[in-house]
Amino acid sequence: MTMRMLKRTWAKYAAIAVLPVMAMLYVPIANYSILLFGQRALLETAPVDPTDFLRGDYVTLDYKISDITSFVRREGMSGDYDRRGRETFVSLVLDSDGVASVAAISEERPPGLYLKGKAGRSWADSFTCDYGLGVYYVPEGTGKEIEDAIRDGDTKVFADVRIIRGRGVIKKLEIAAR
Repeated sequence: MTMRMLKRTWAKYAAIAVLPVMAMLYVPIANYSILLFGQRALLETAPVDPTDFLRGDYVTLDYKISDITSFVRREGMSGDYDRRGRETFVSLVLDSDGVASVAAISEERPPGLYLKGKAGRSWADSFTCDYGLGVYYVPEGTGKEIEDAIRDGDTKVFADVRIIRGRGVIKKLEIAAR
C-alpha cells in the first residue's frame, strides 16, 4: 500500500468519525451562540404546570405575546386571518424595561427584532402563535415555587429570552413584584 493510499484511507475514516460528532454538537452550539450574541427581550408569562420523570422539574410557560387576538382585531384582520399551522413572523417592540409586545405580524421575515412561530387558532376569533419557548427546566424542587409565583397575583414572571433571526432561547426566569 502506498503512502498516498494510506493518507486517503485515513482521511475517509477521520471524516466518518468527525461528521456524526459535529451533527450532535450543532444544536447545543447554536443555542449557546444565541445566548451569547442574541438580542435580549423579556416575555411576560402566563401559568401552566409539571415535572418530567427523566429530566426533573420544569415549568410550562405561556406568554402574553402568544395571544395575538387583540393585535389581529386592532388591524382588522379577524375575518380573514386563519393561518393555522403556518410559519408566522411576529415583530416585537420593547418598552423601556425591555418587555416585549407585538408590533406586527407577517408571512415574511421582517427587519429588526422578531420571533418566528407557528400560527394557531384557539376558538372563534381567538388567535395564537407558538414560538417553541413553552418549556423551561429548573433546579429540582423549585418548579412548584415558580408555578405558584406565576399564578400569584402579587408577582410577575418574565422569561429572559435571547433572540437571533427569529429563534429564541430562554436564558433565565425573572420573578418581579408588581
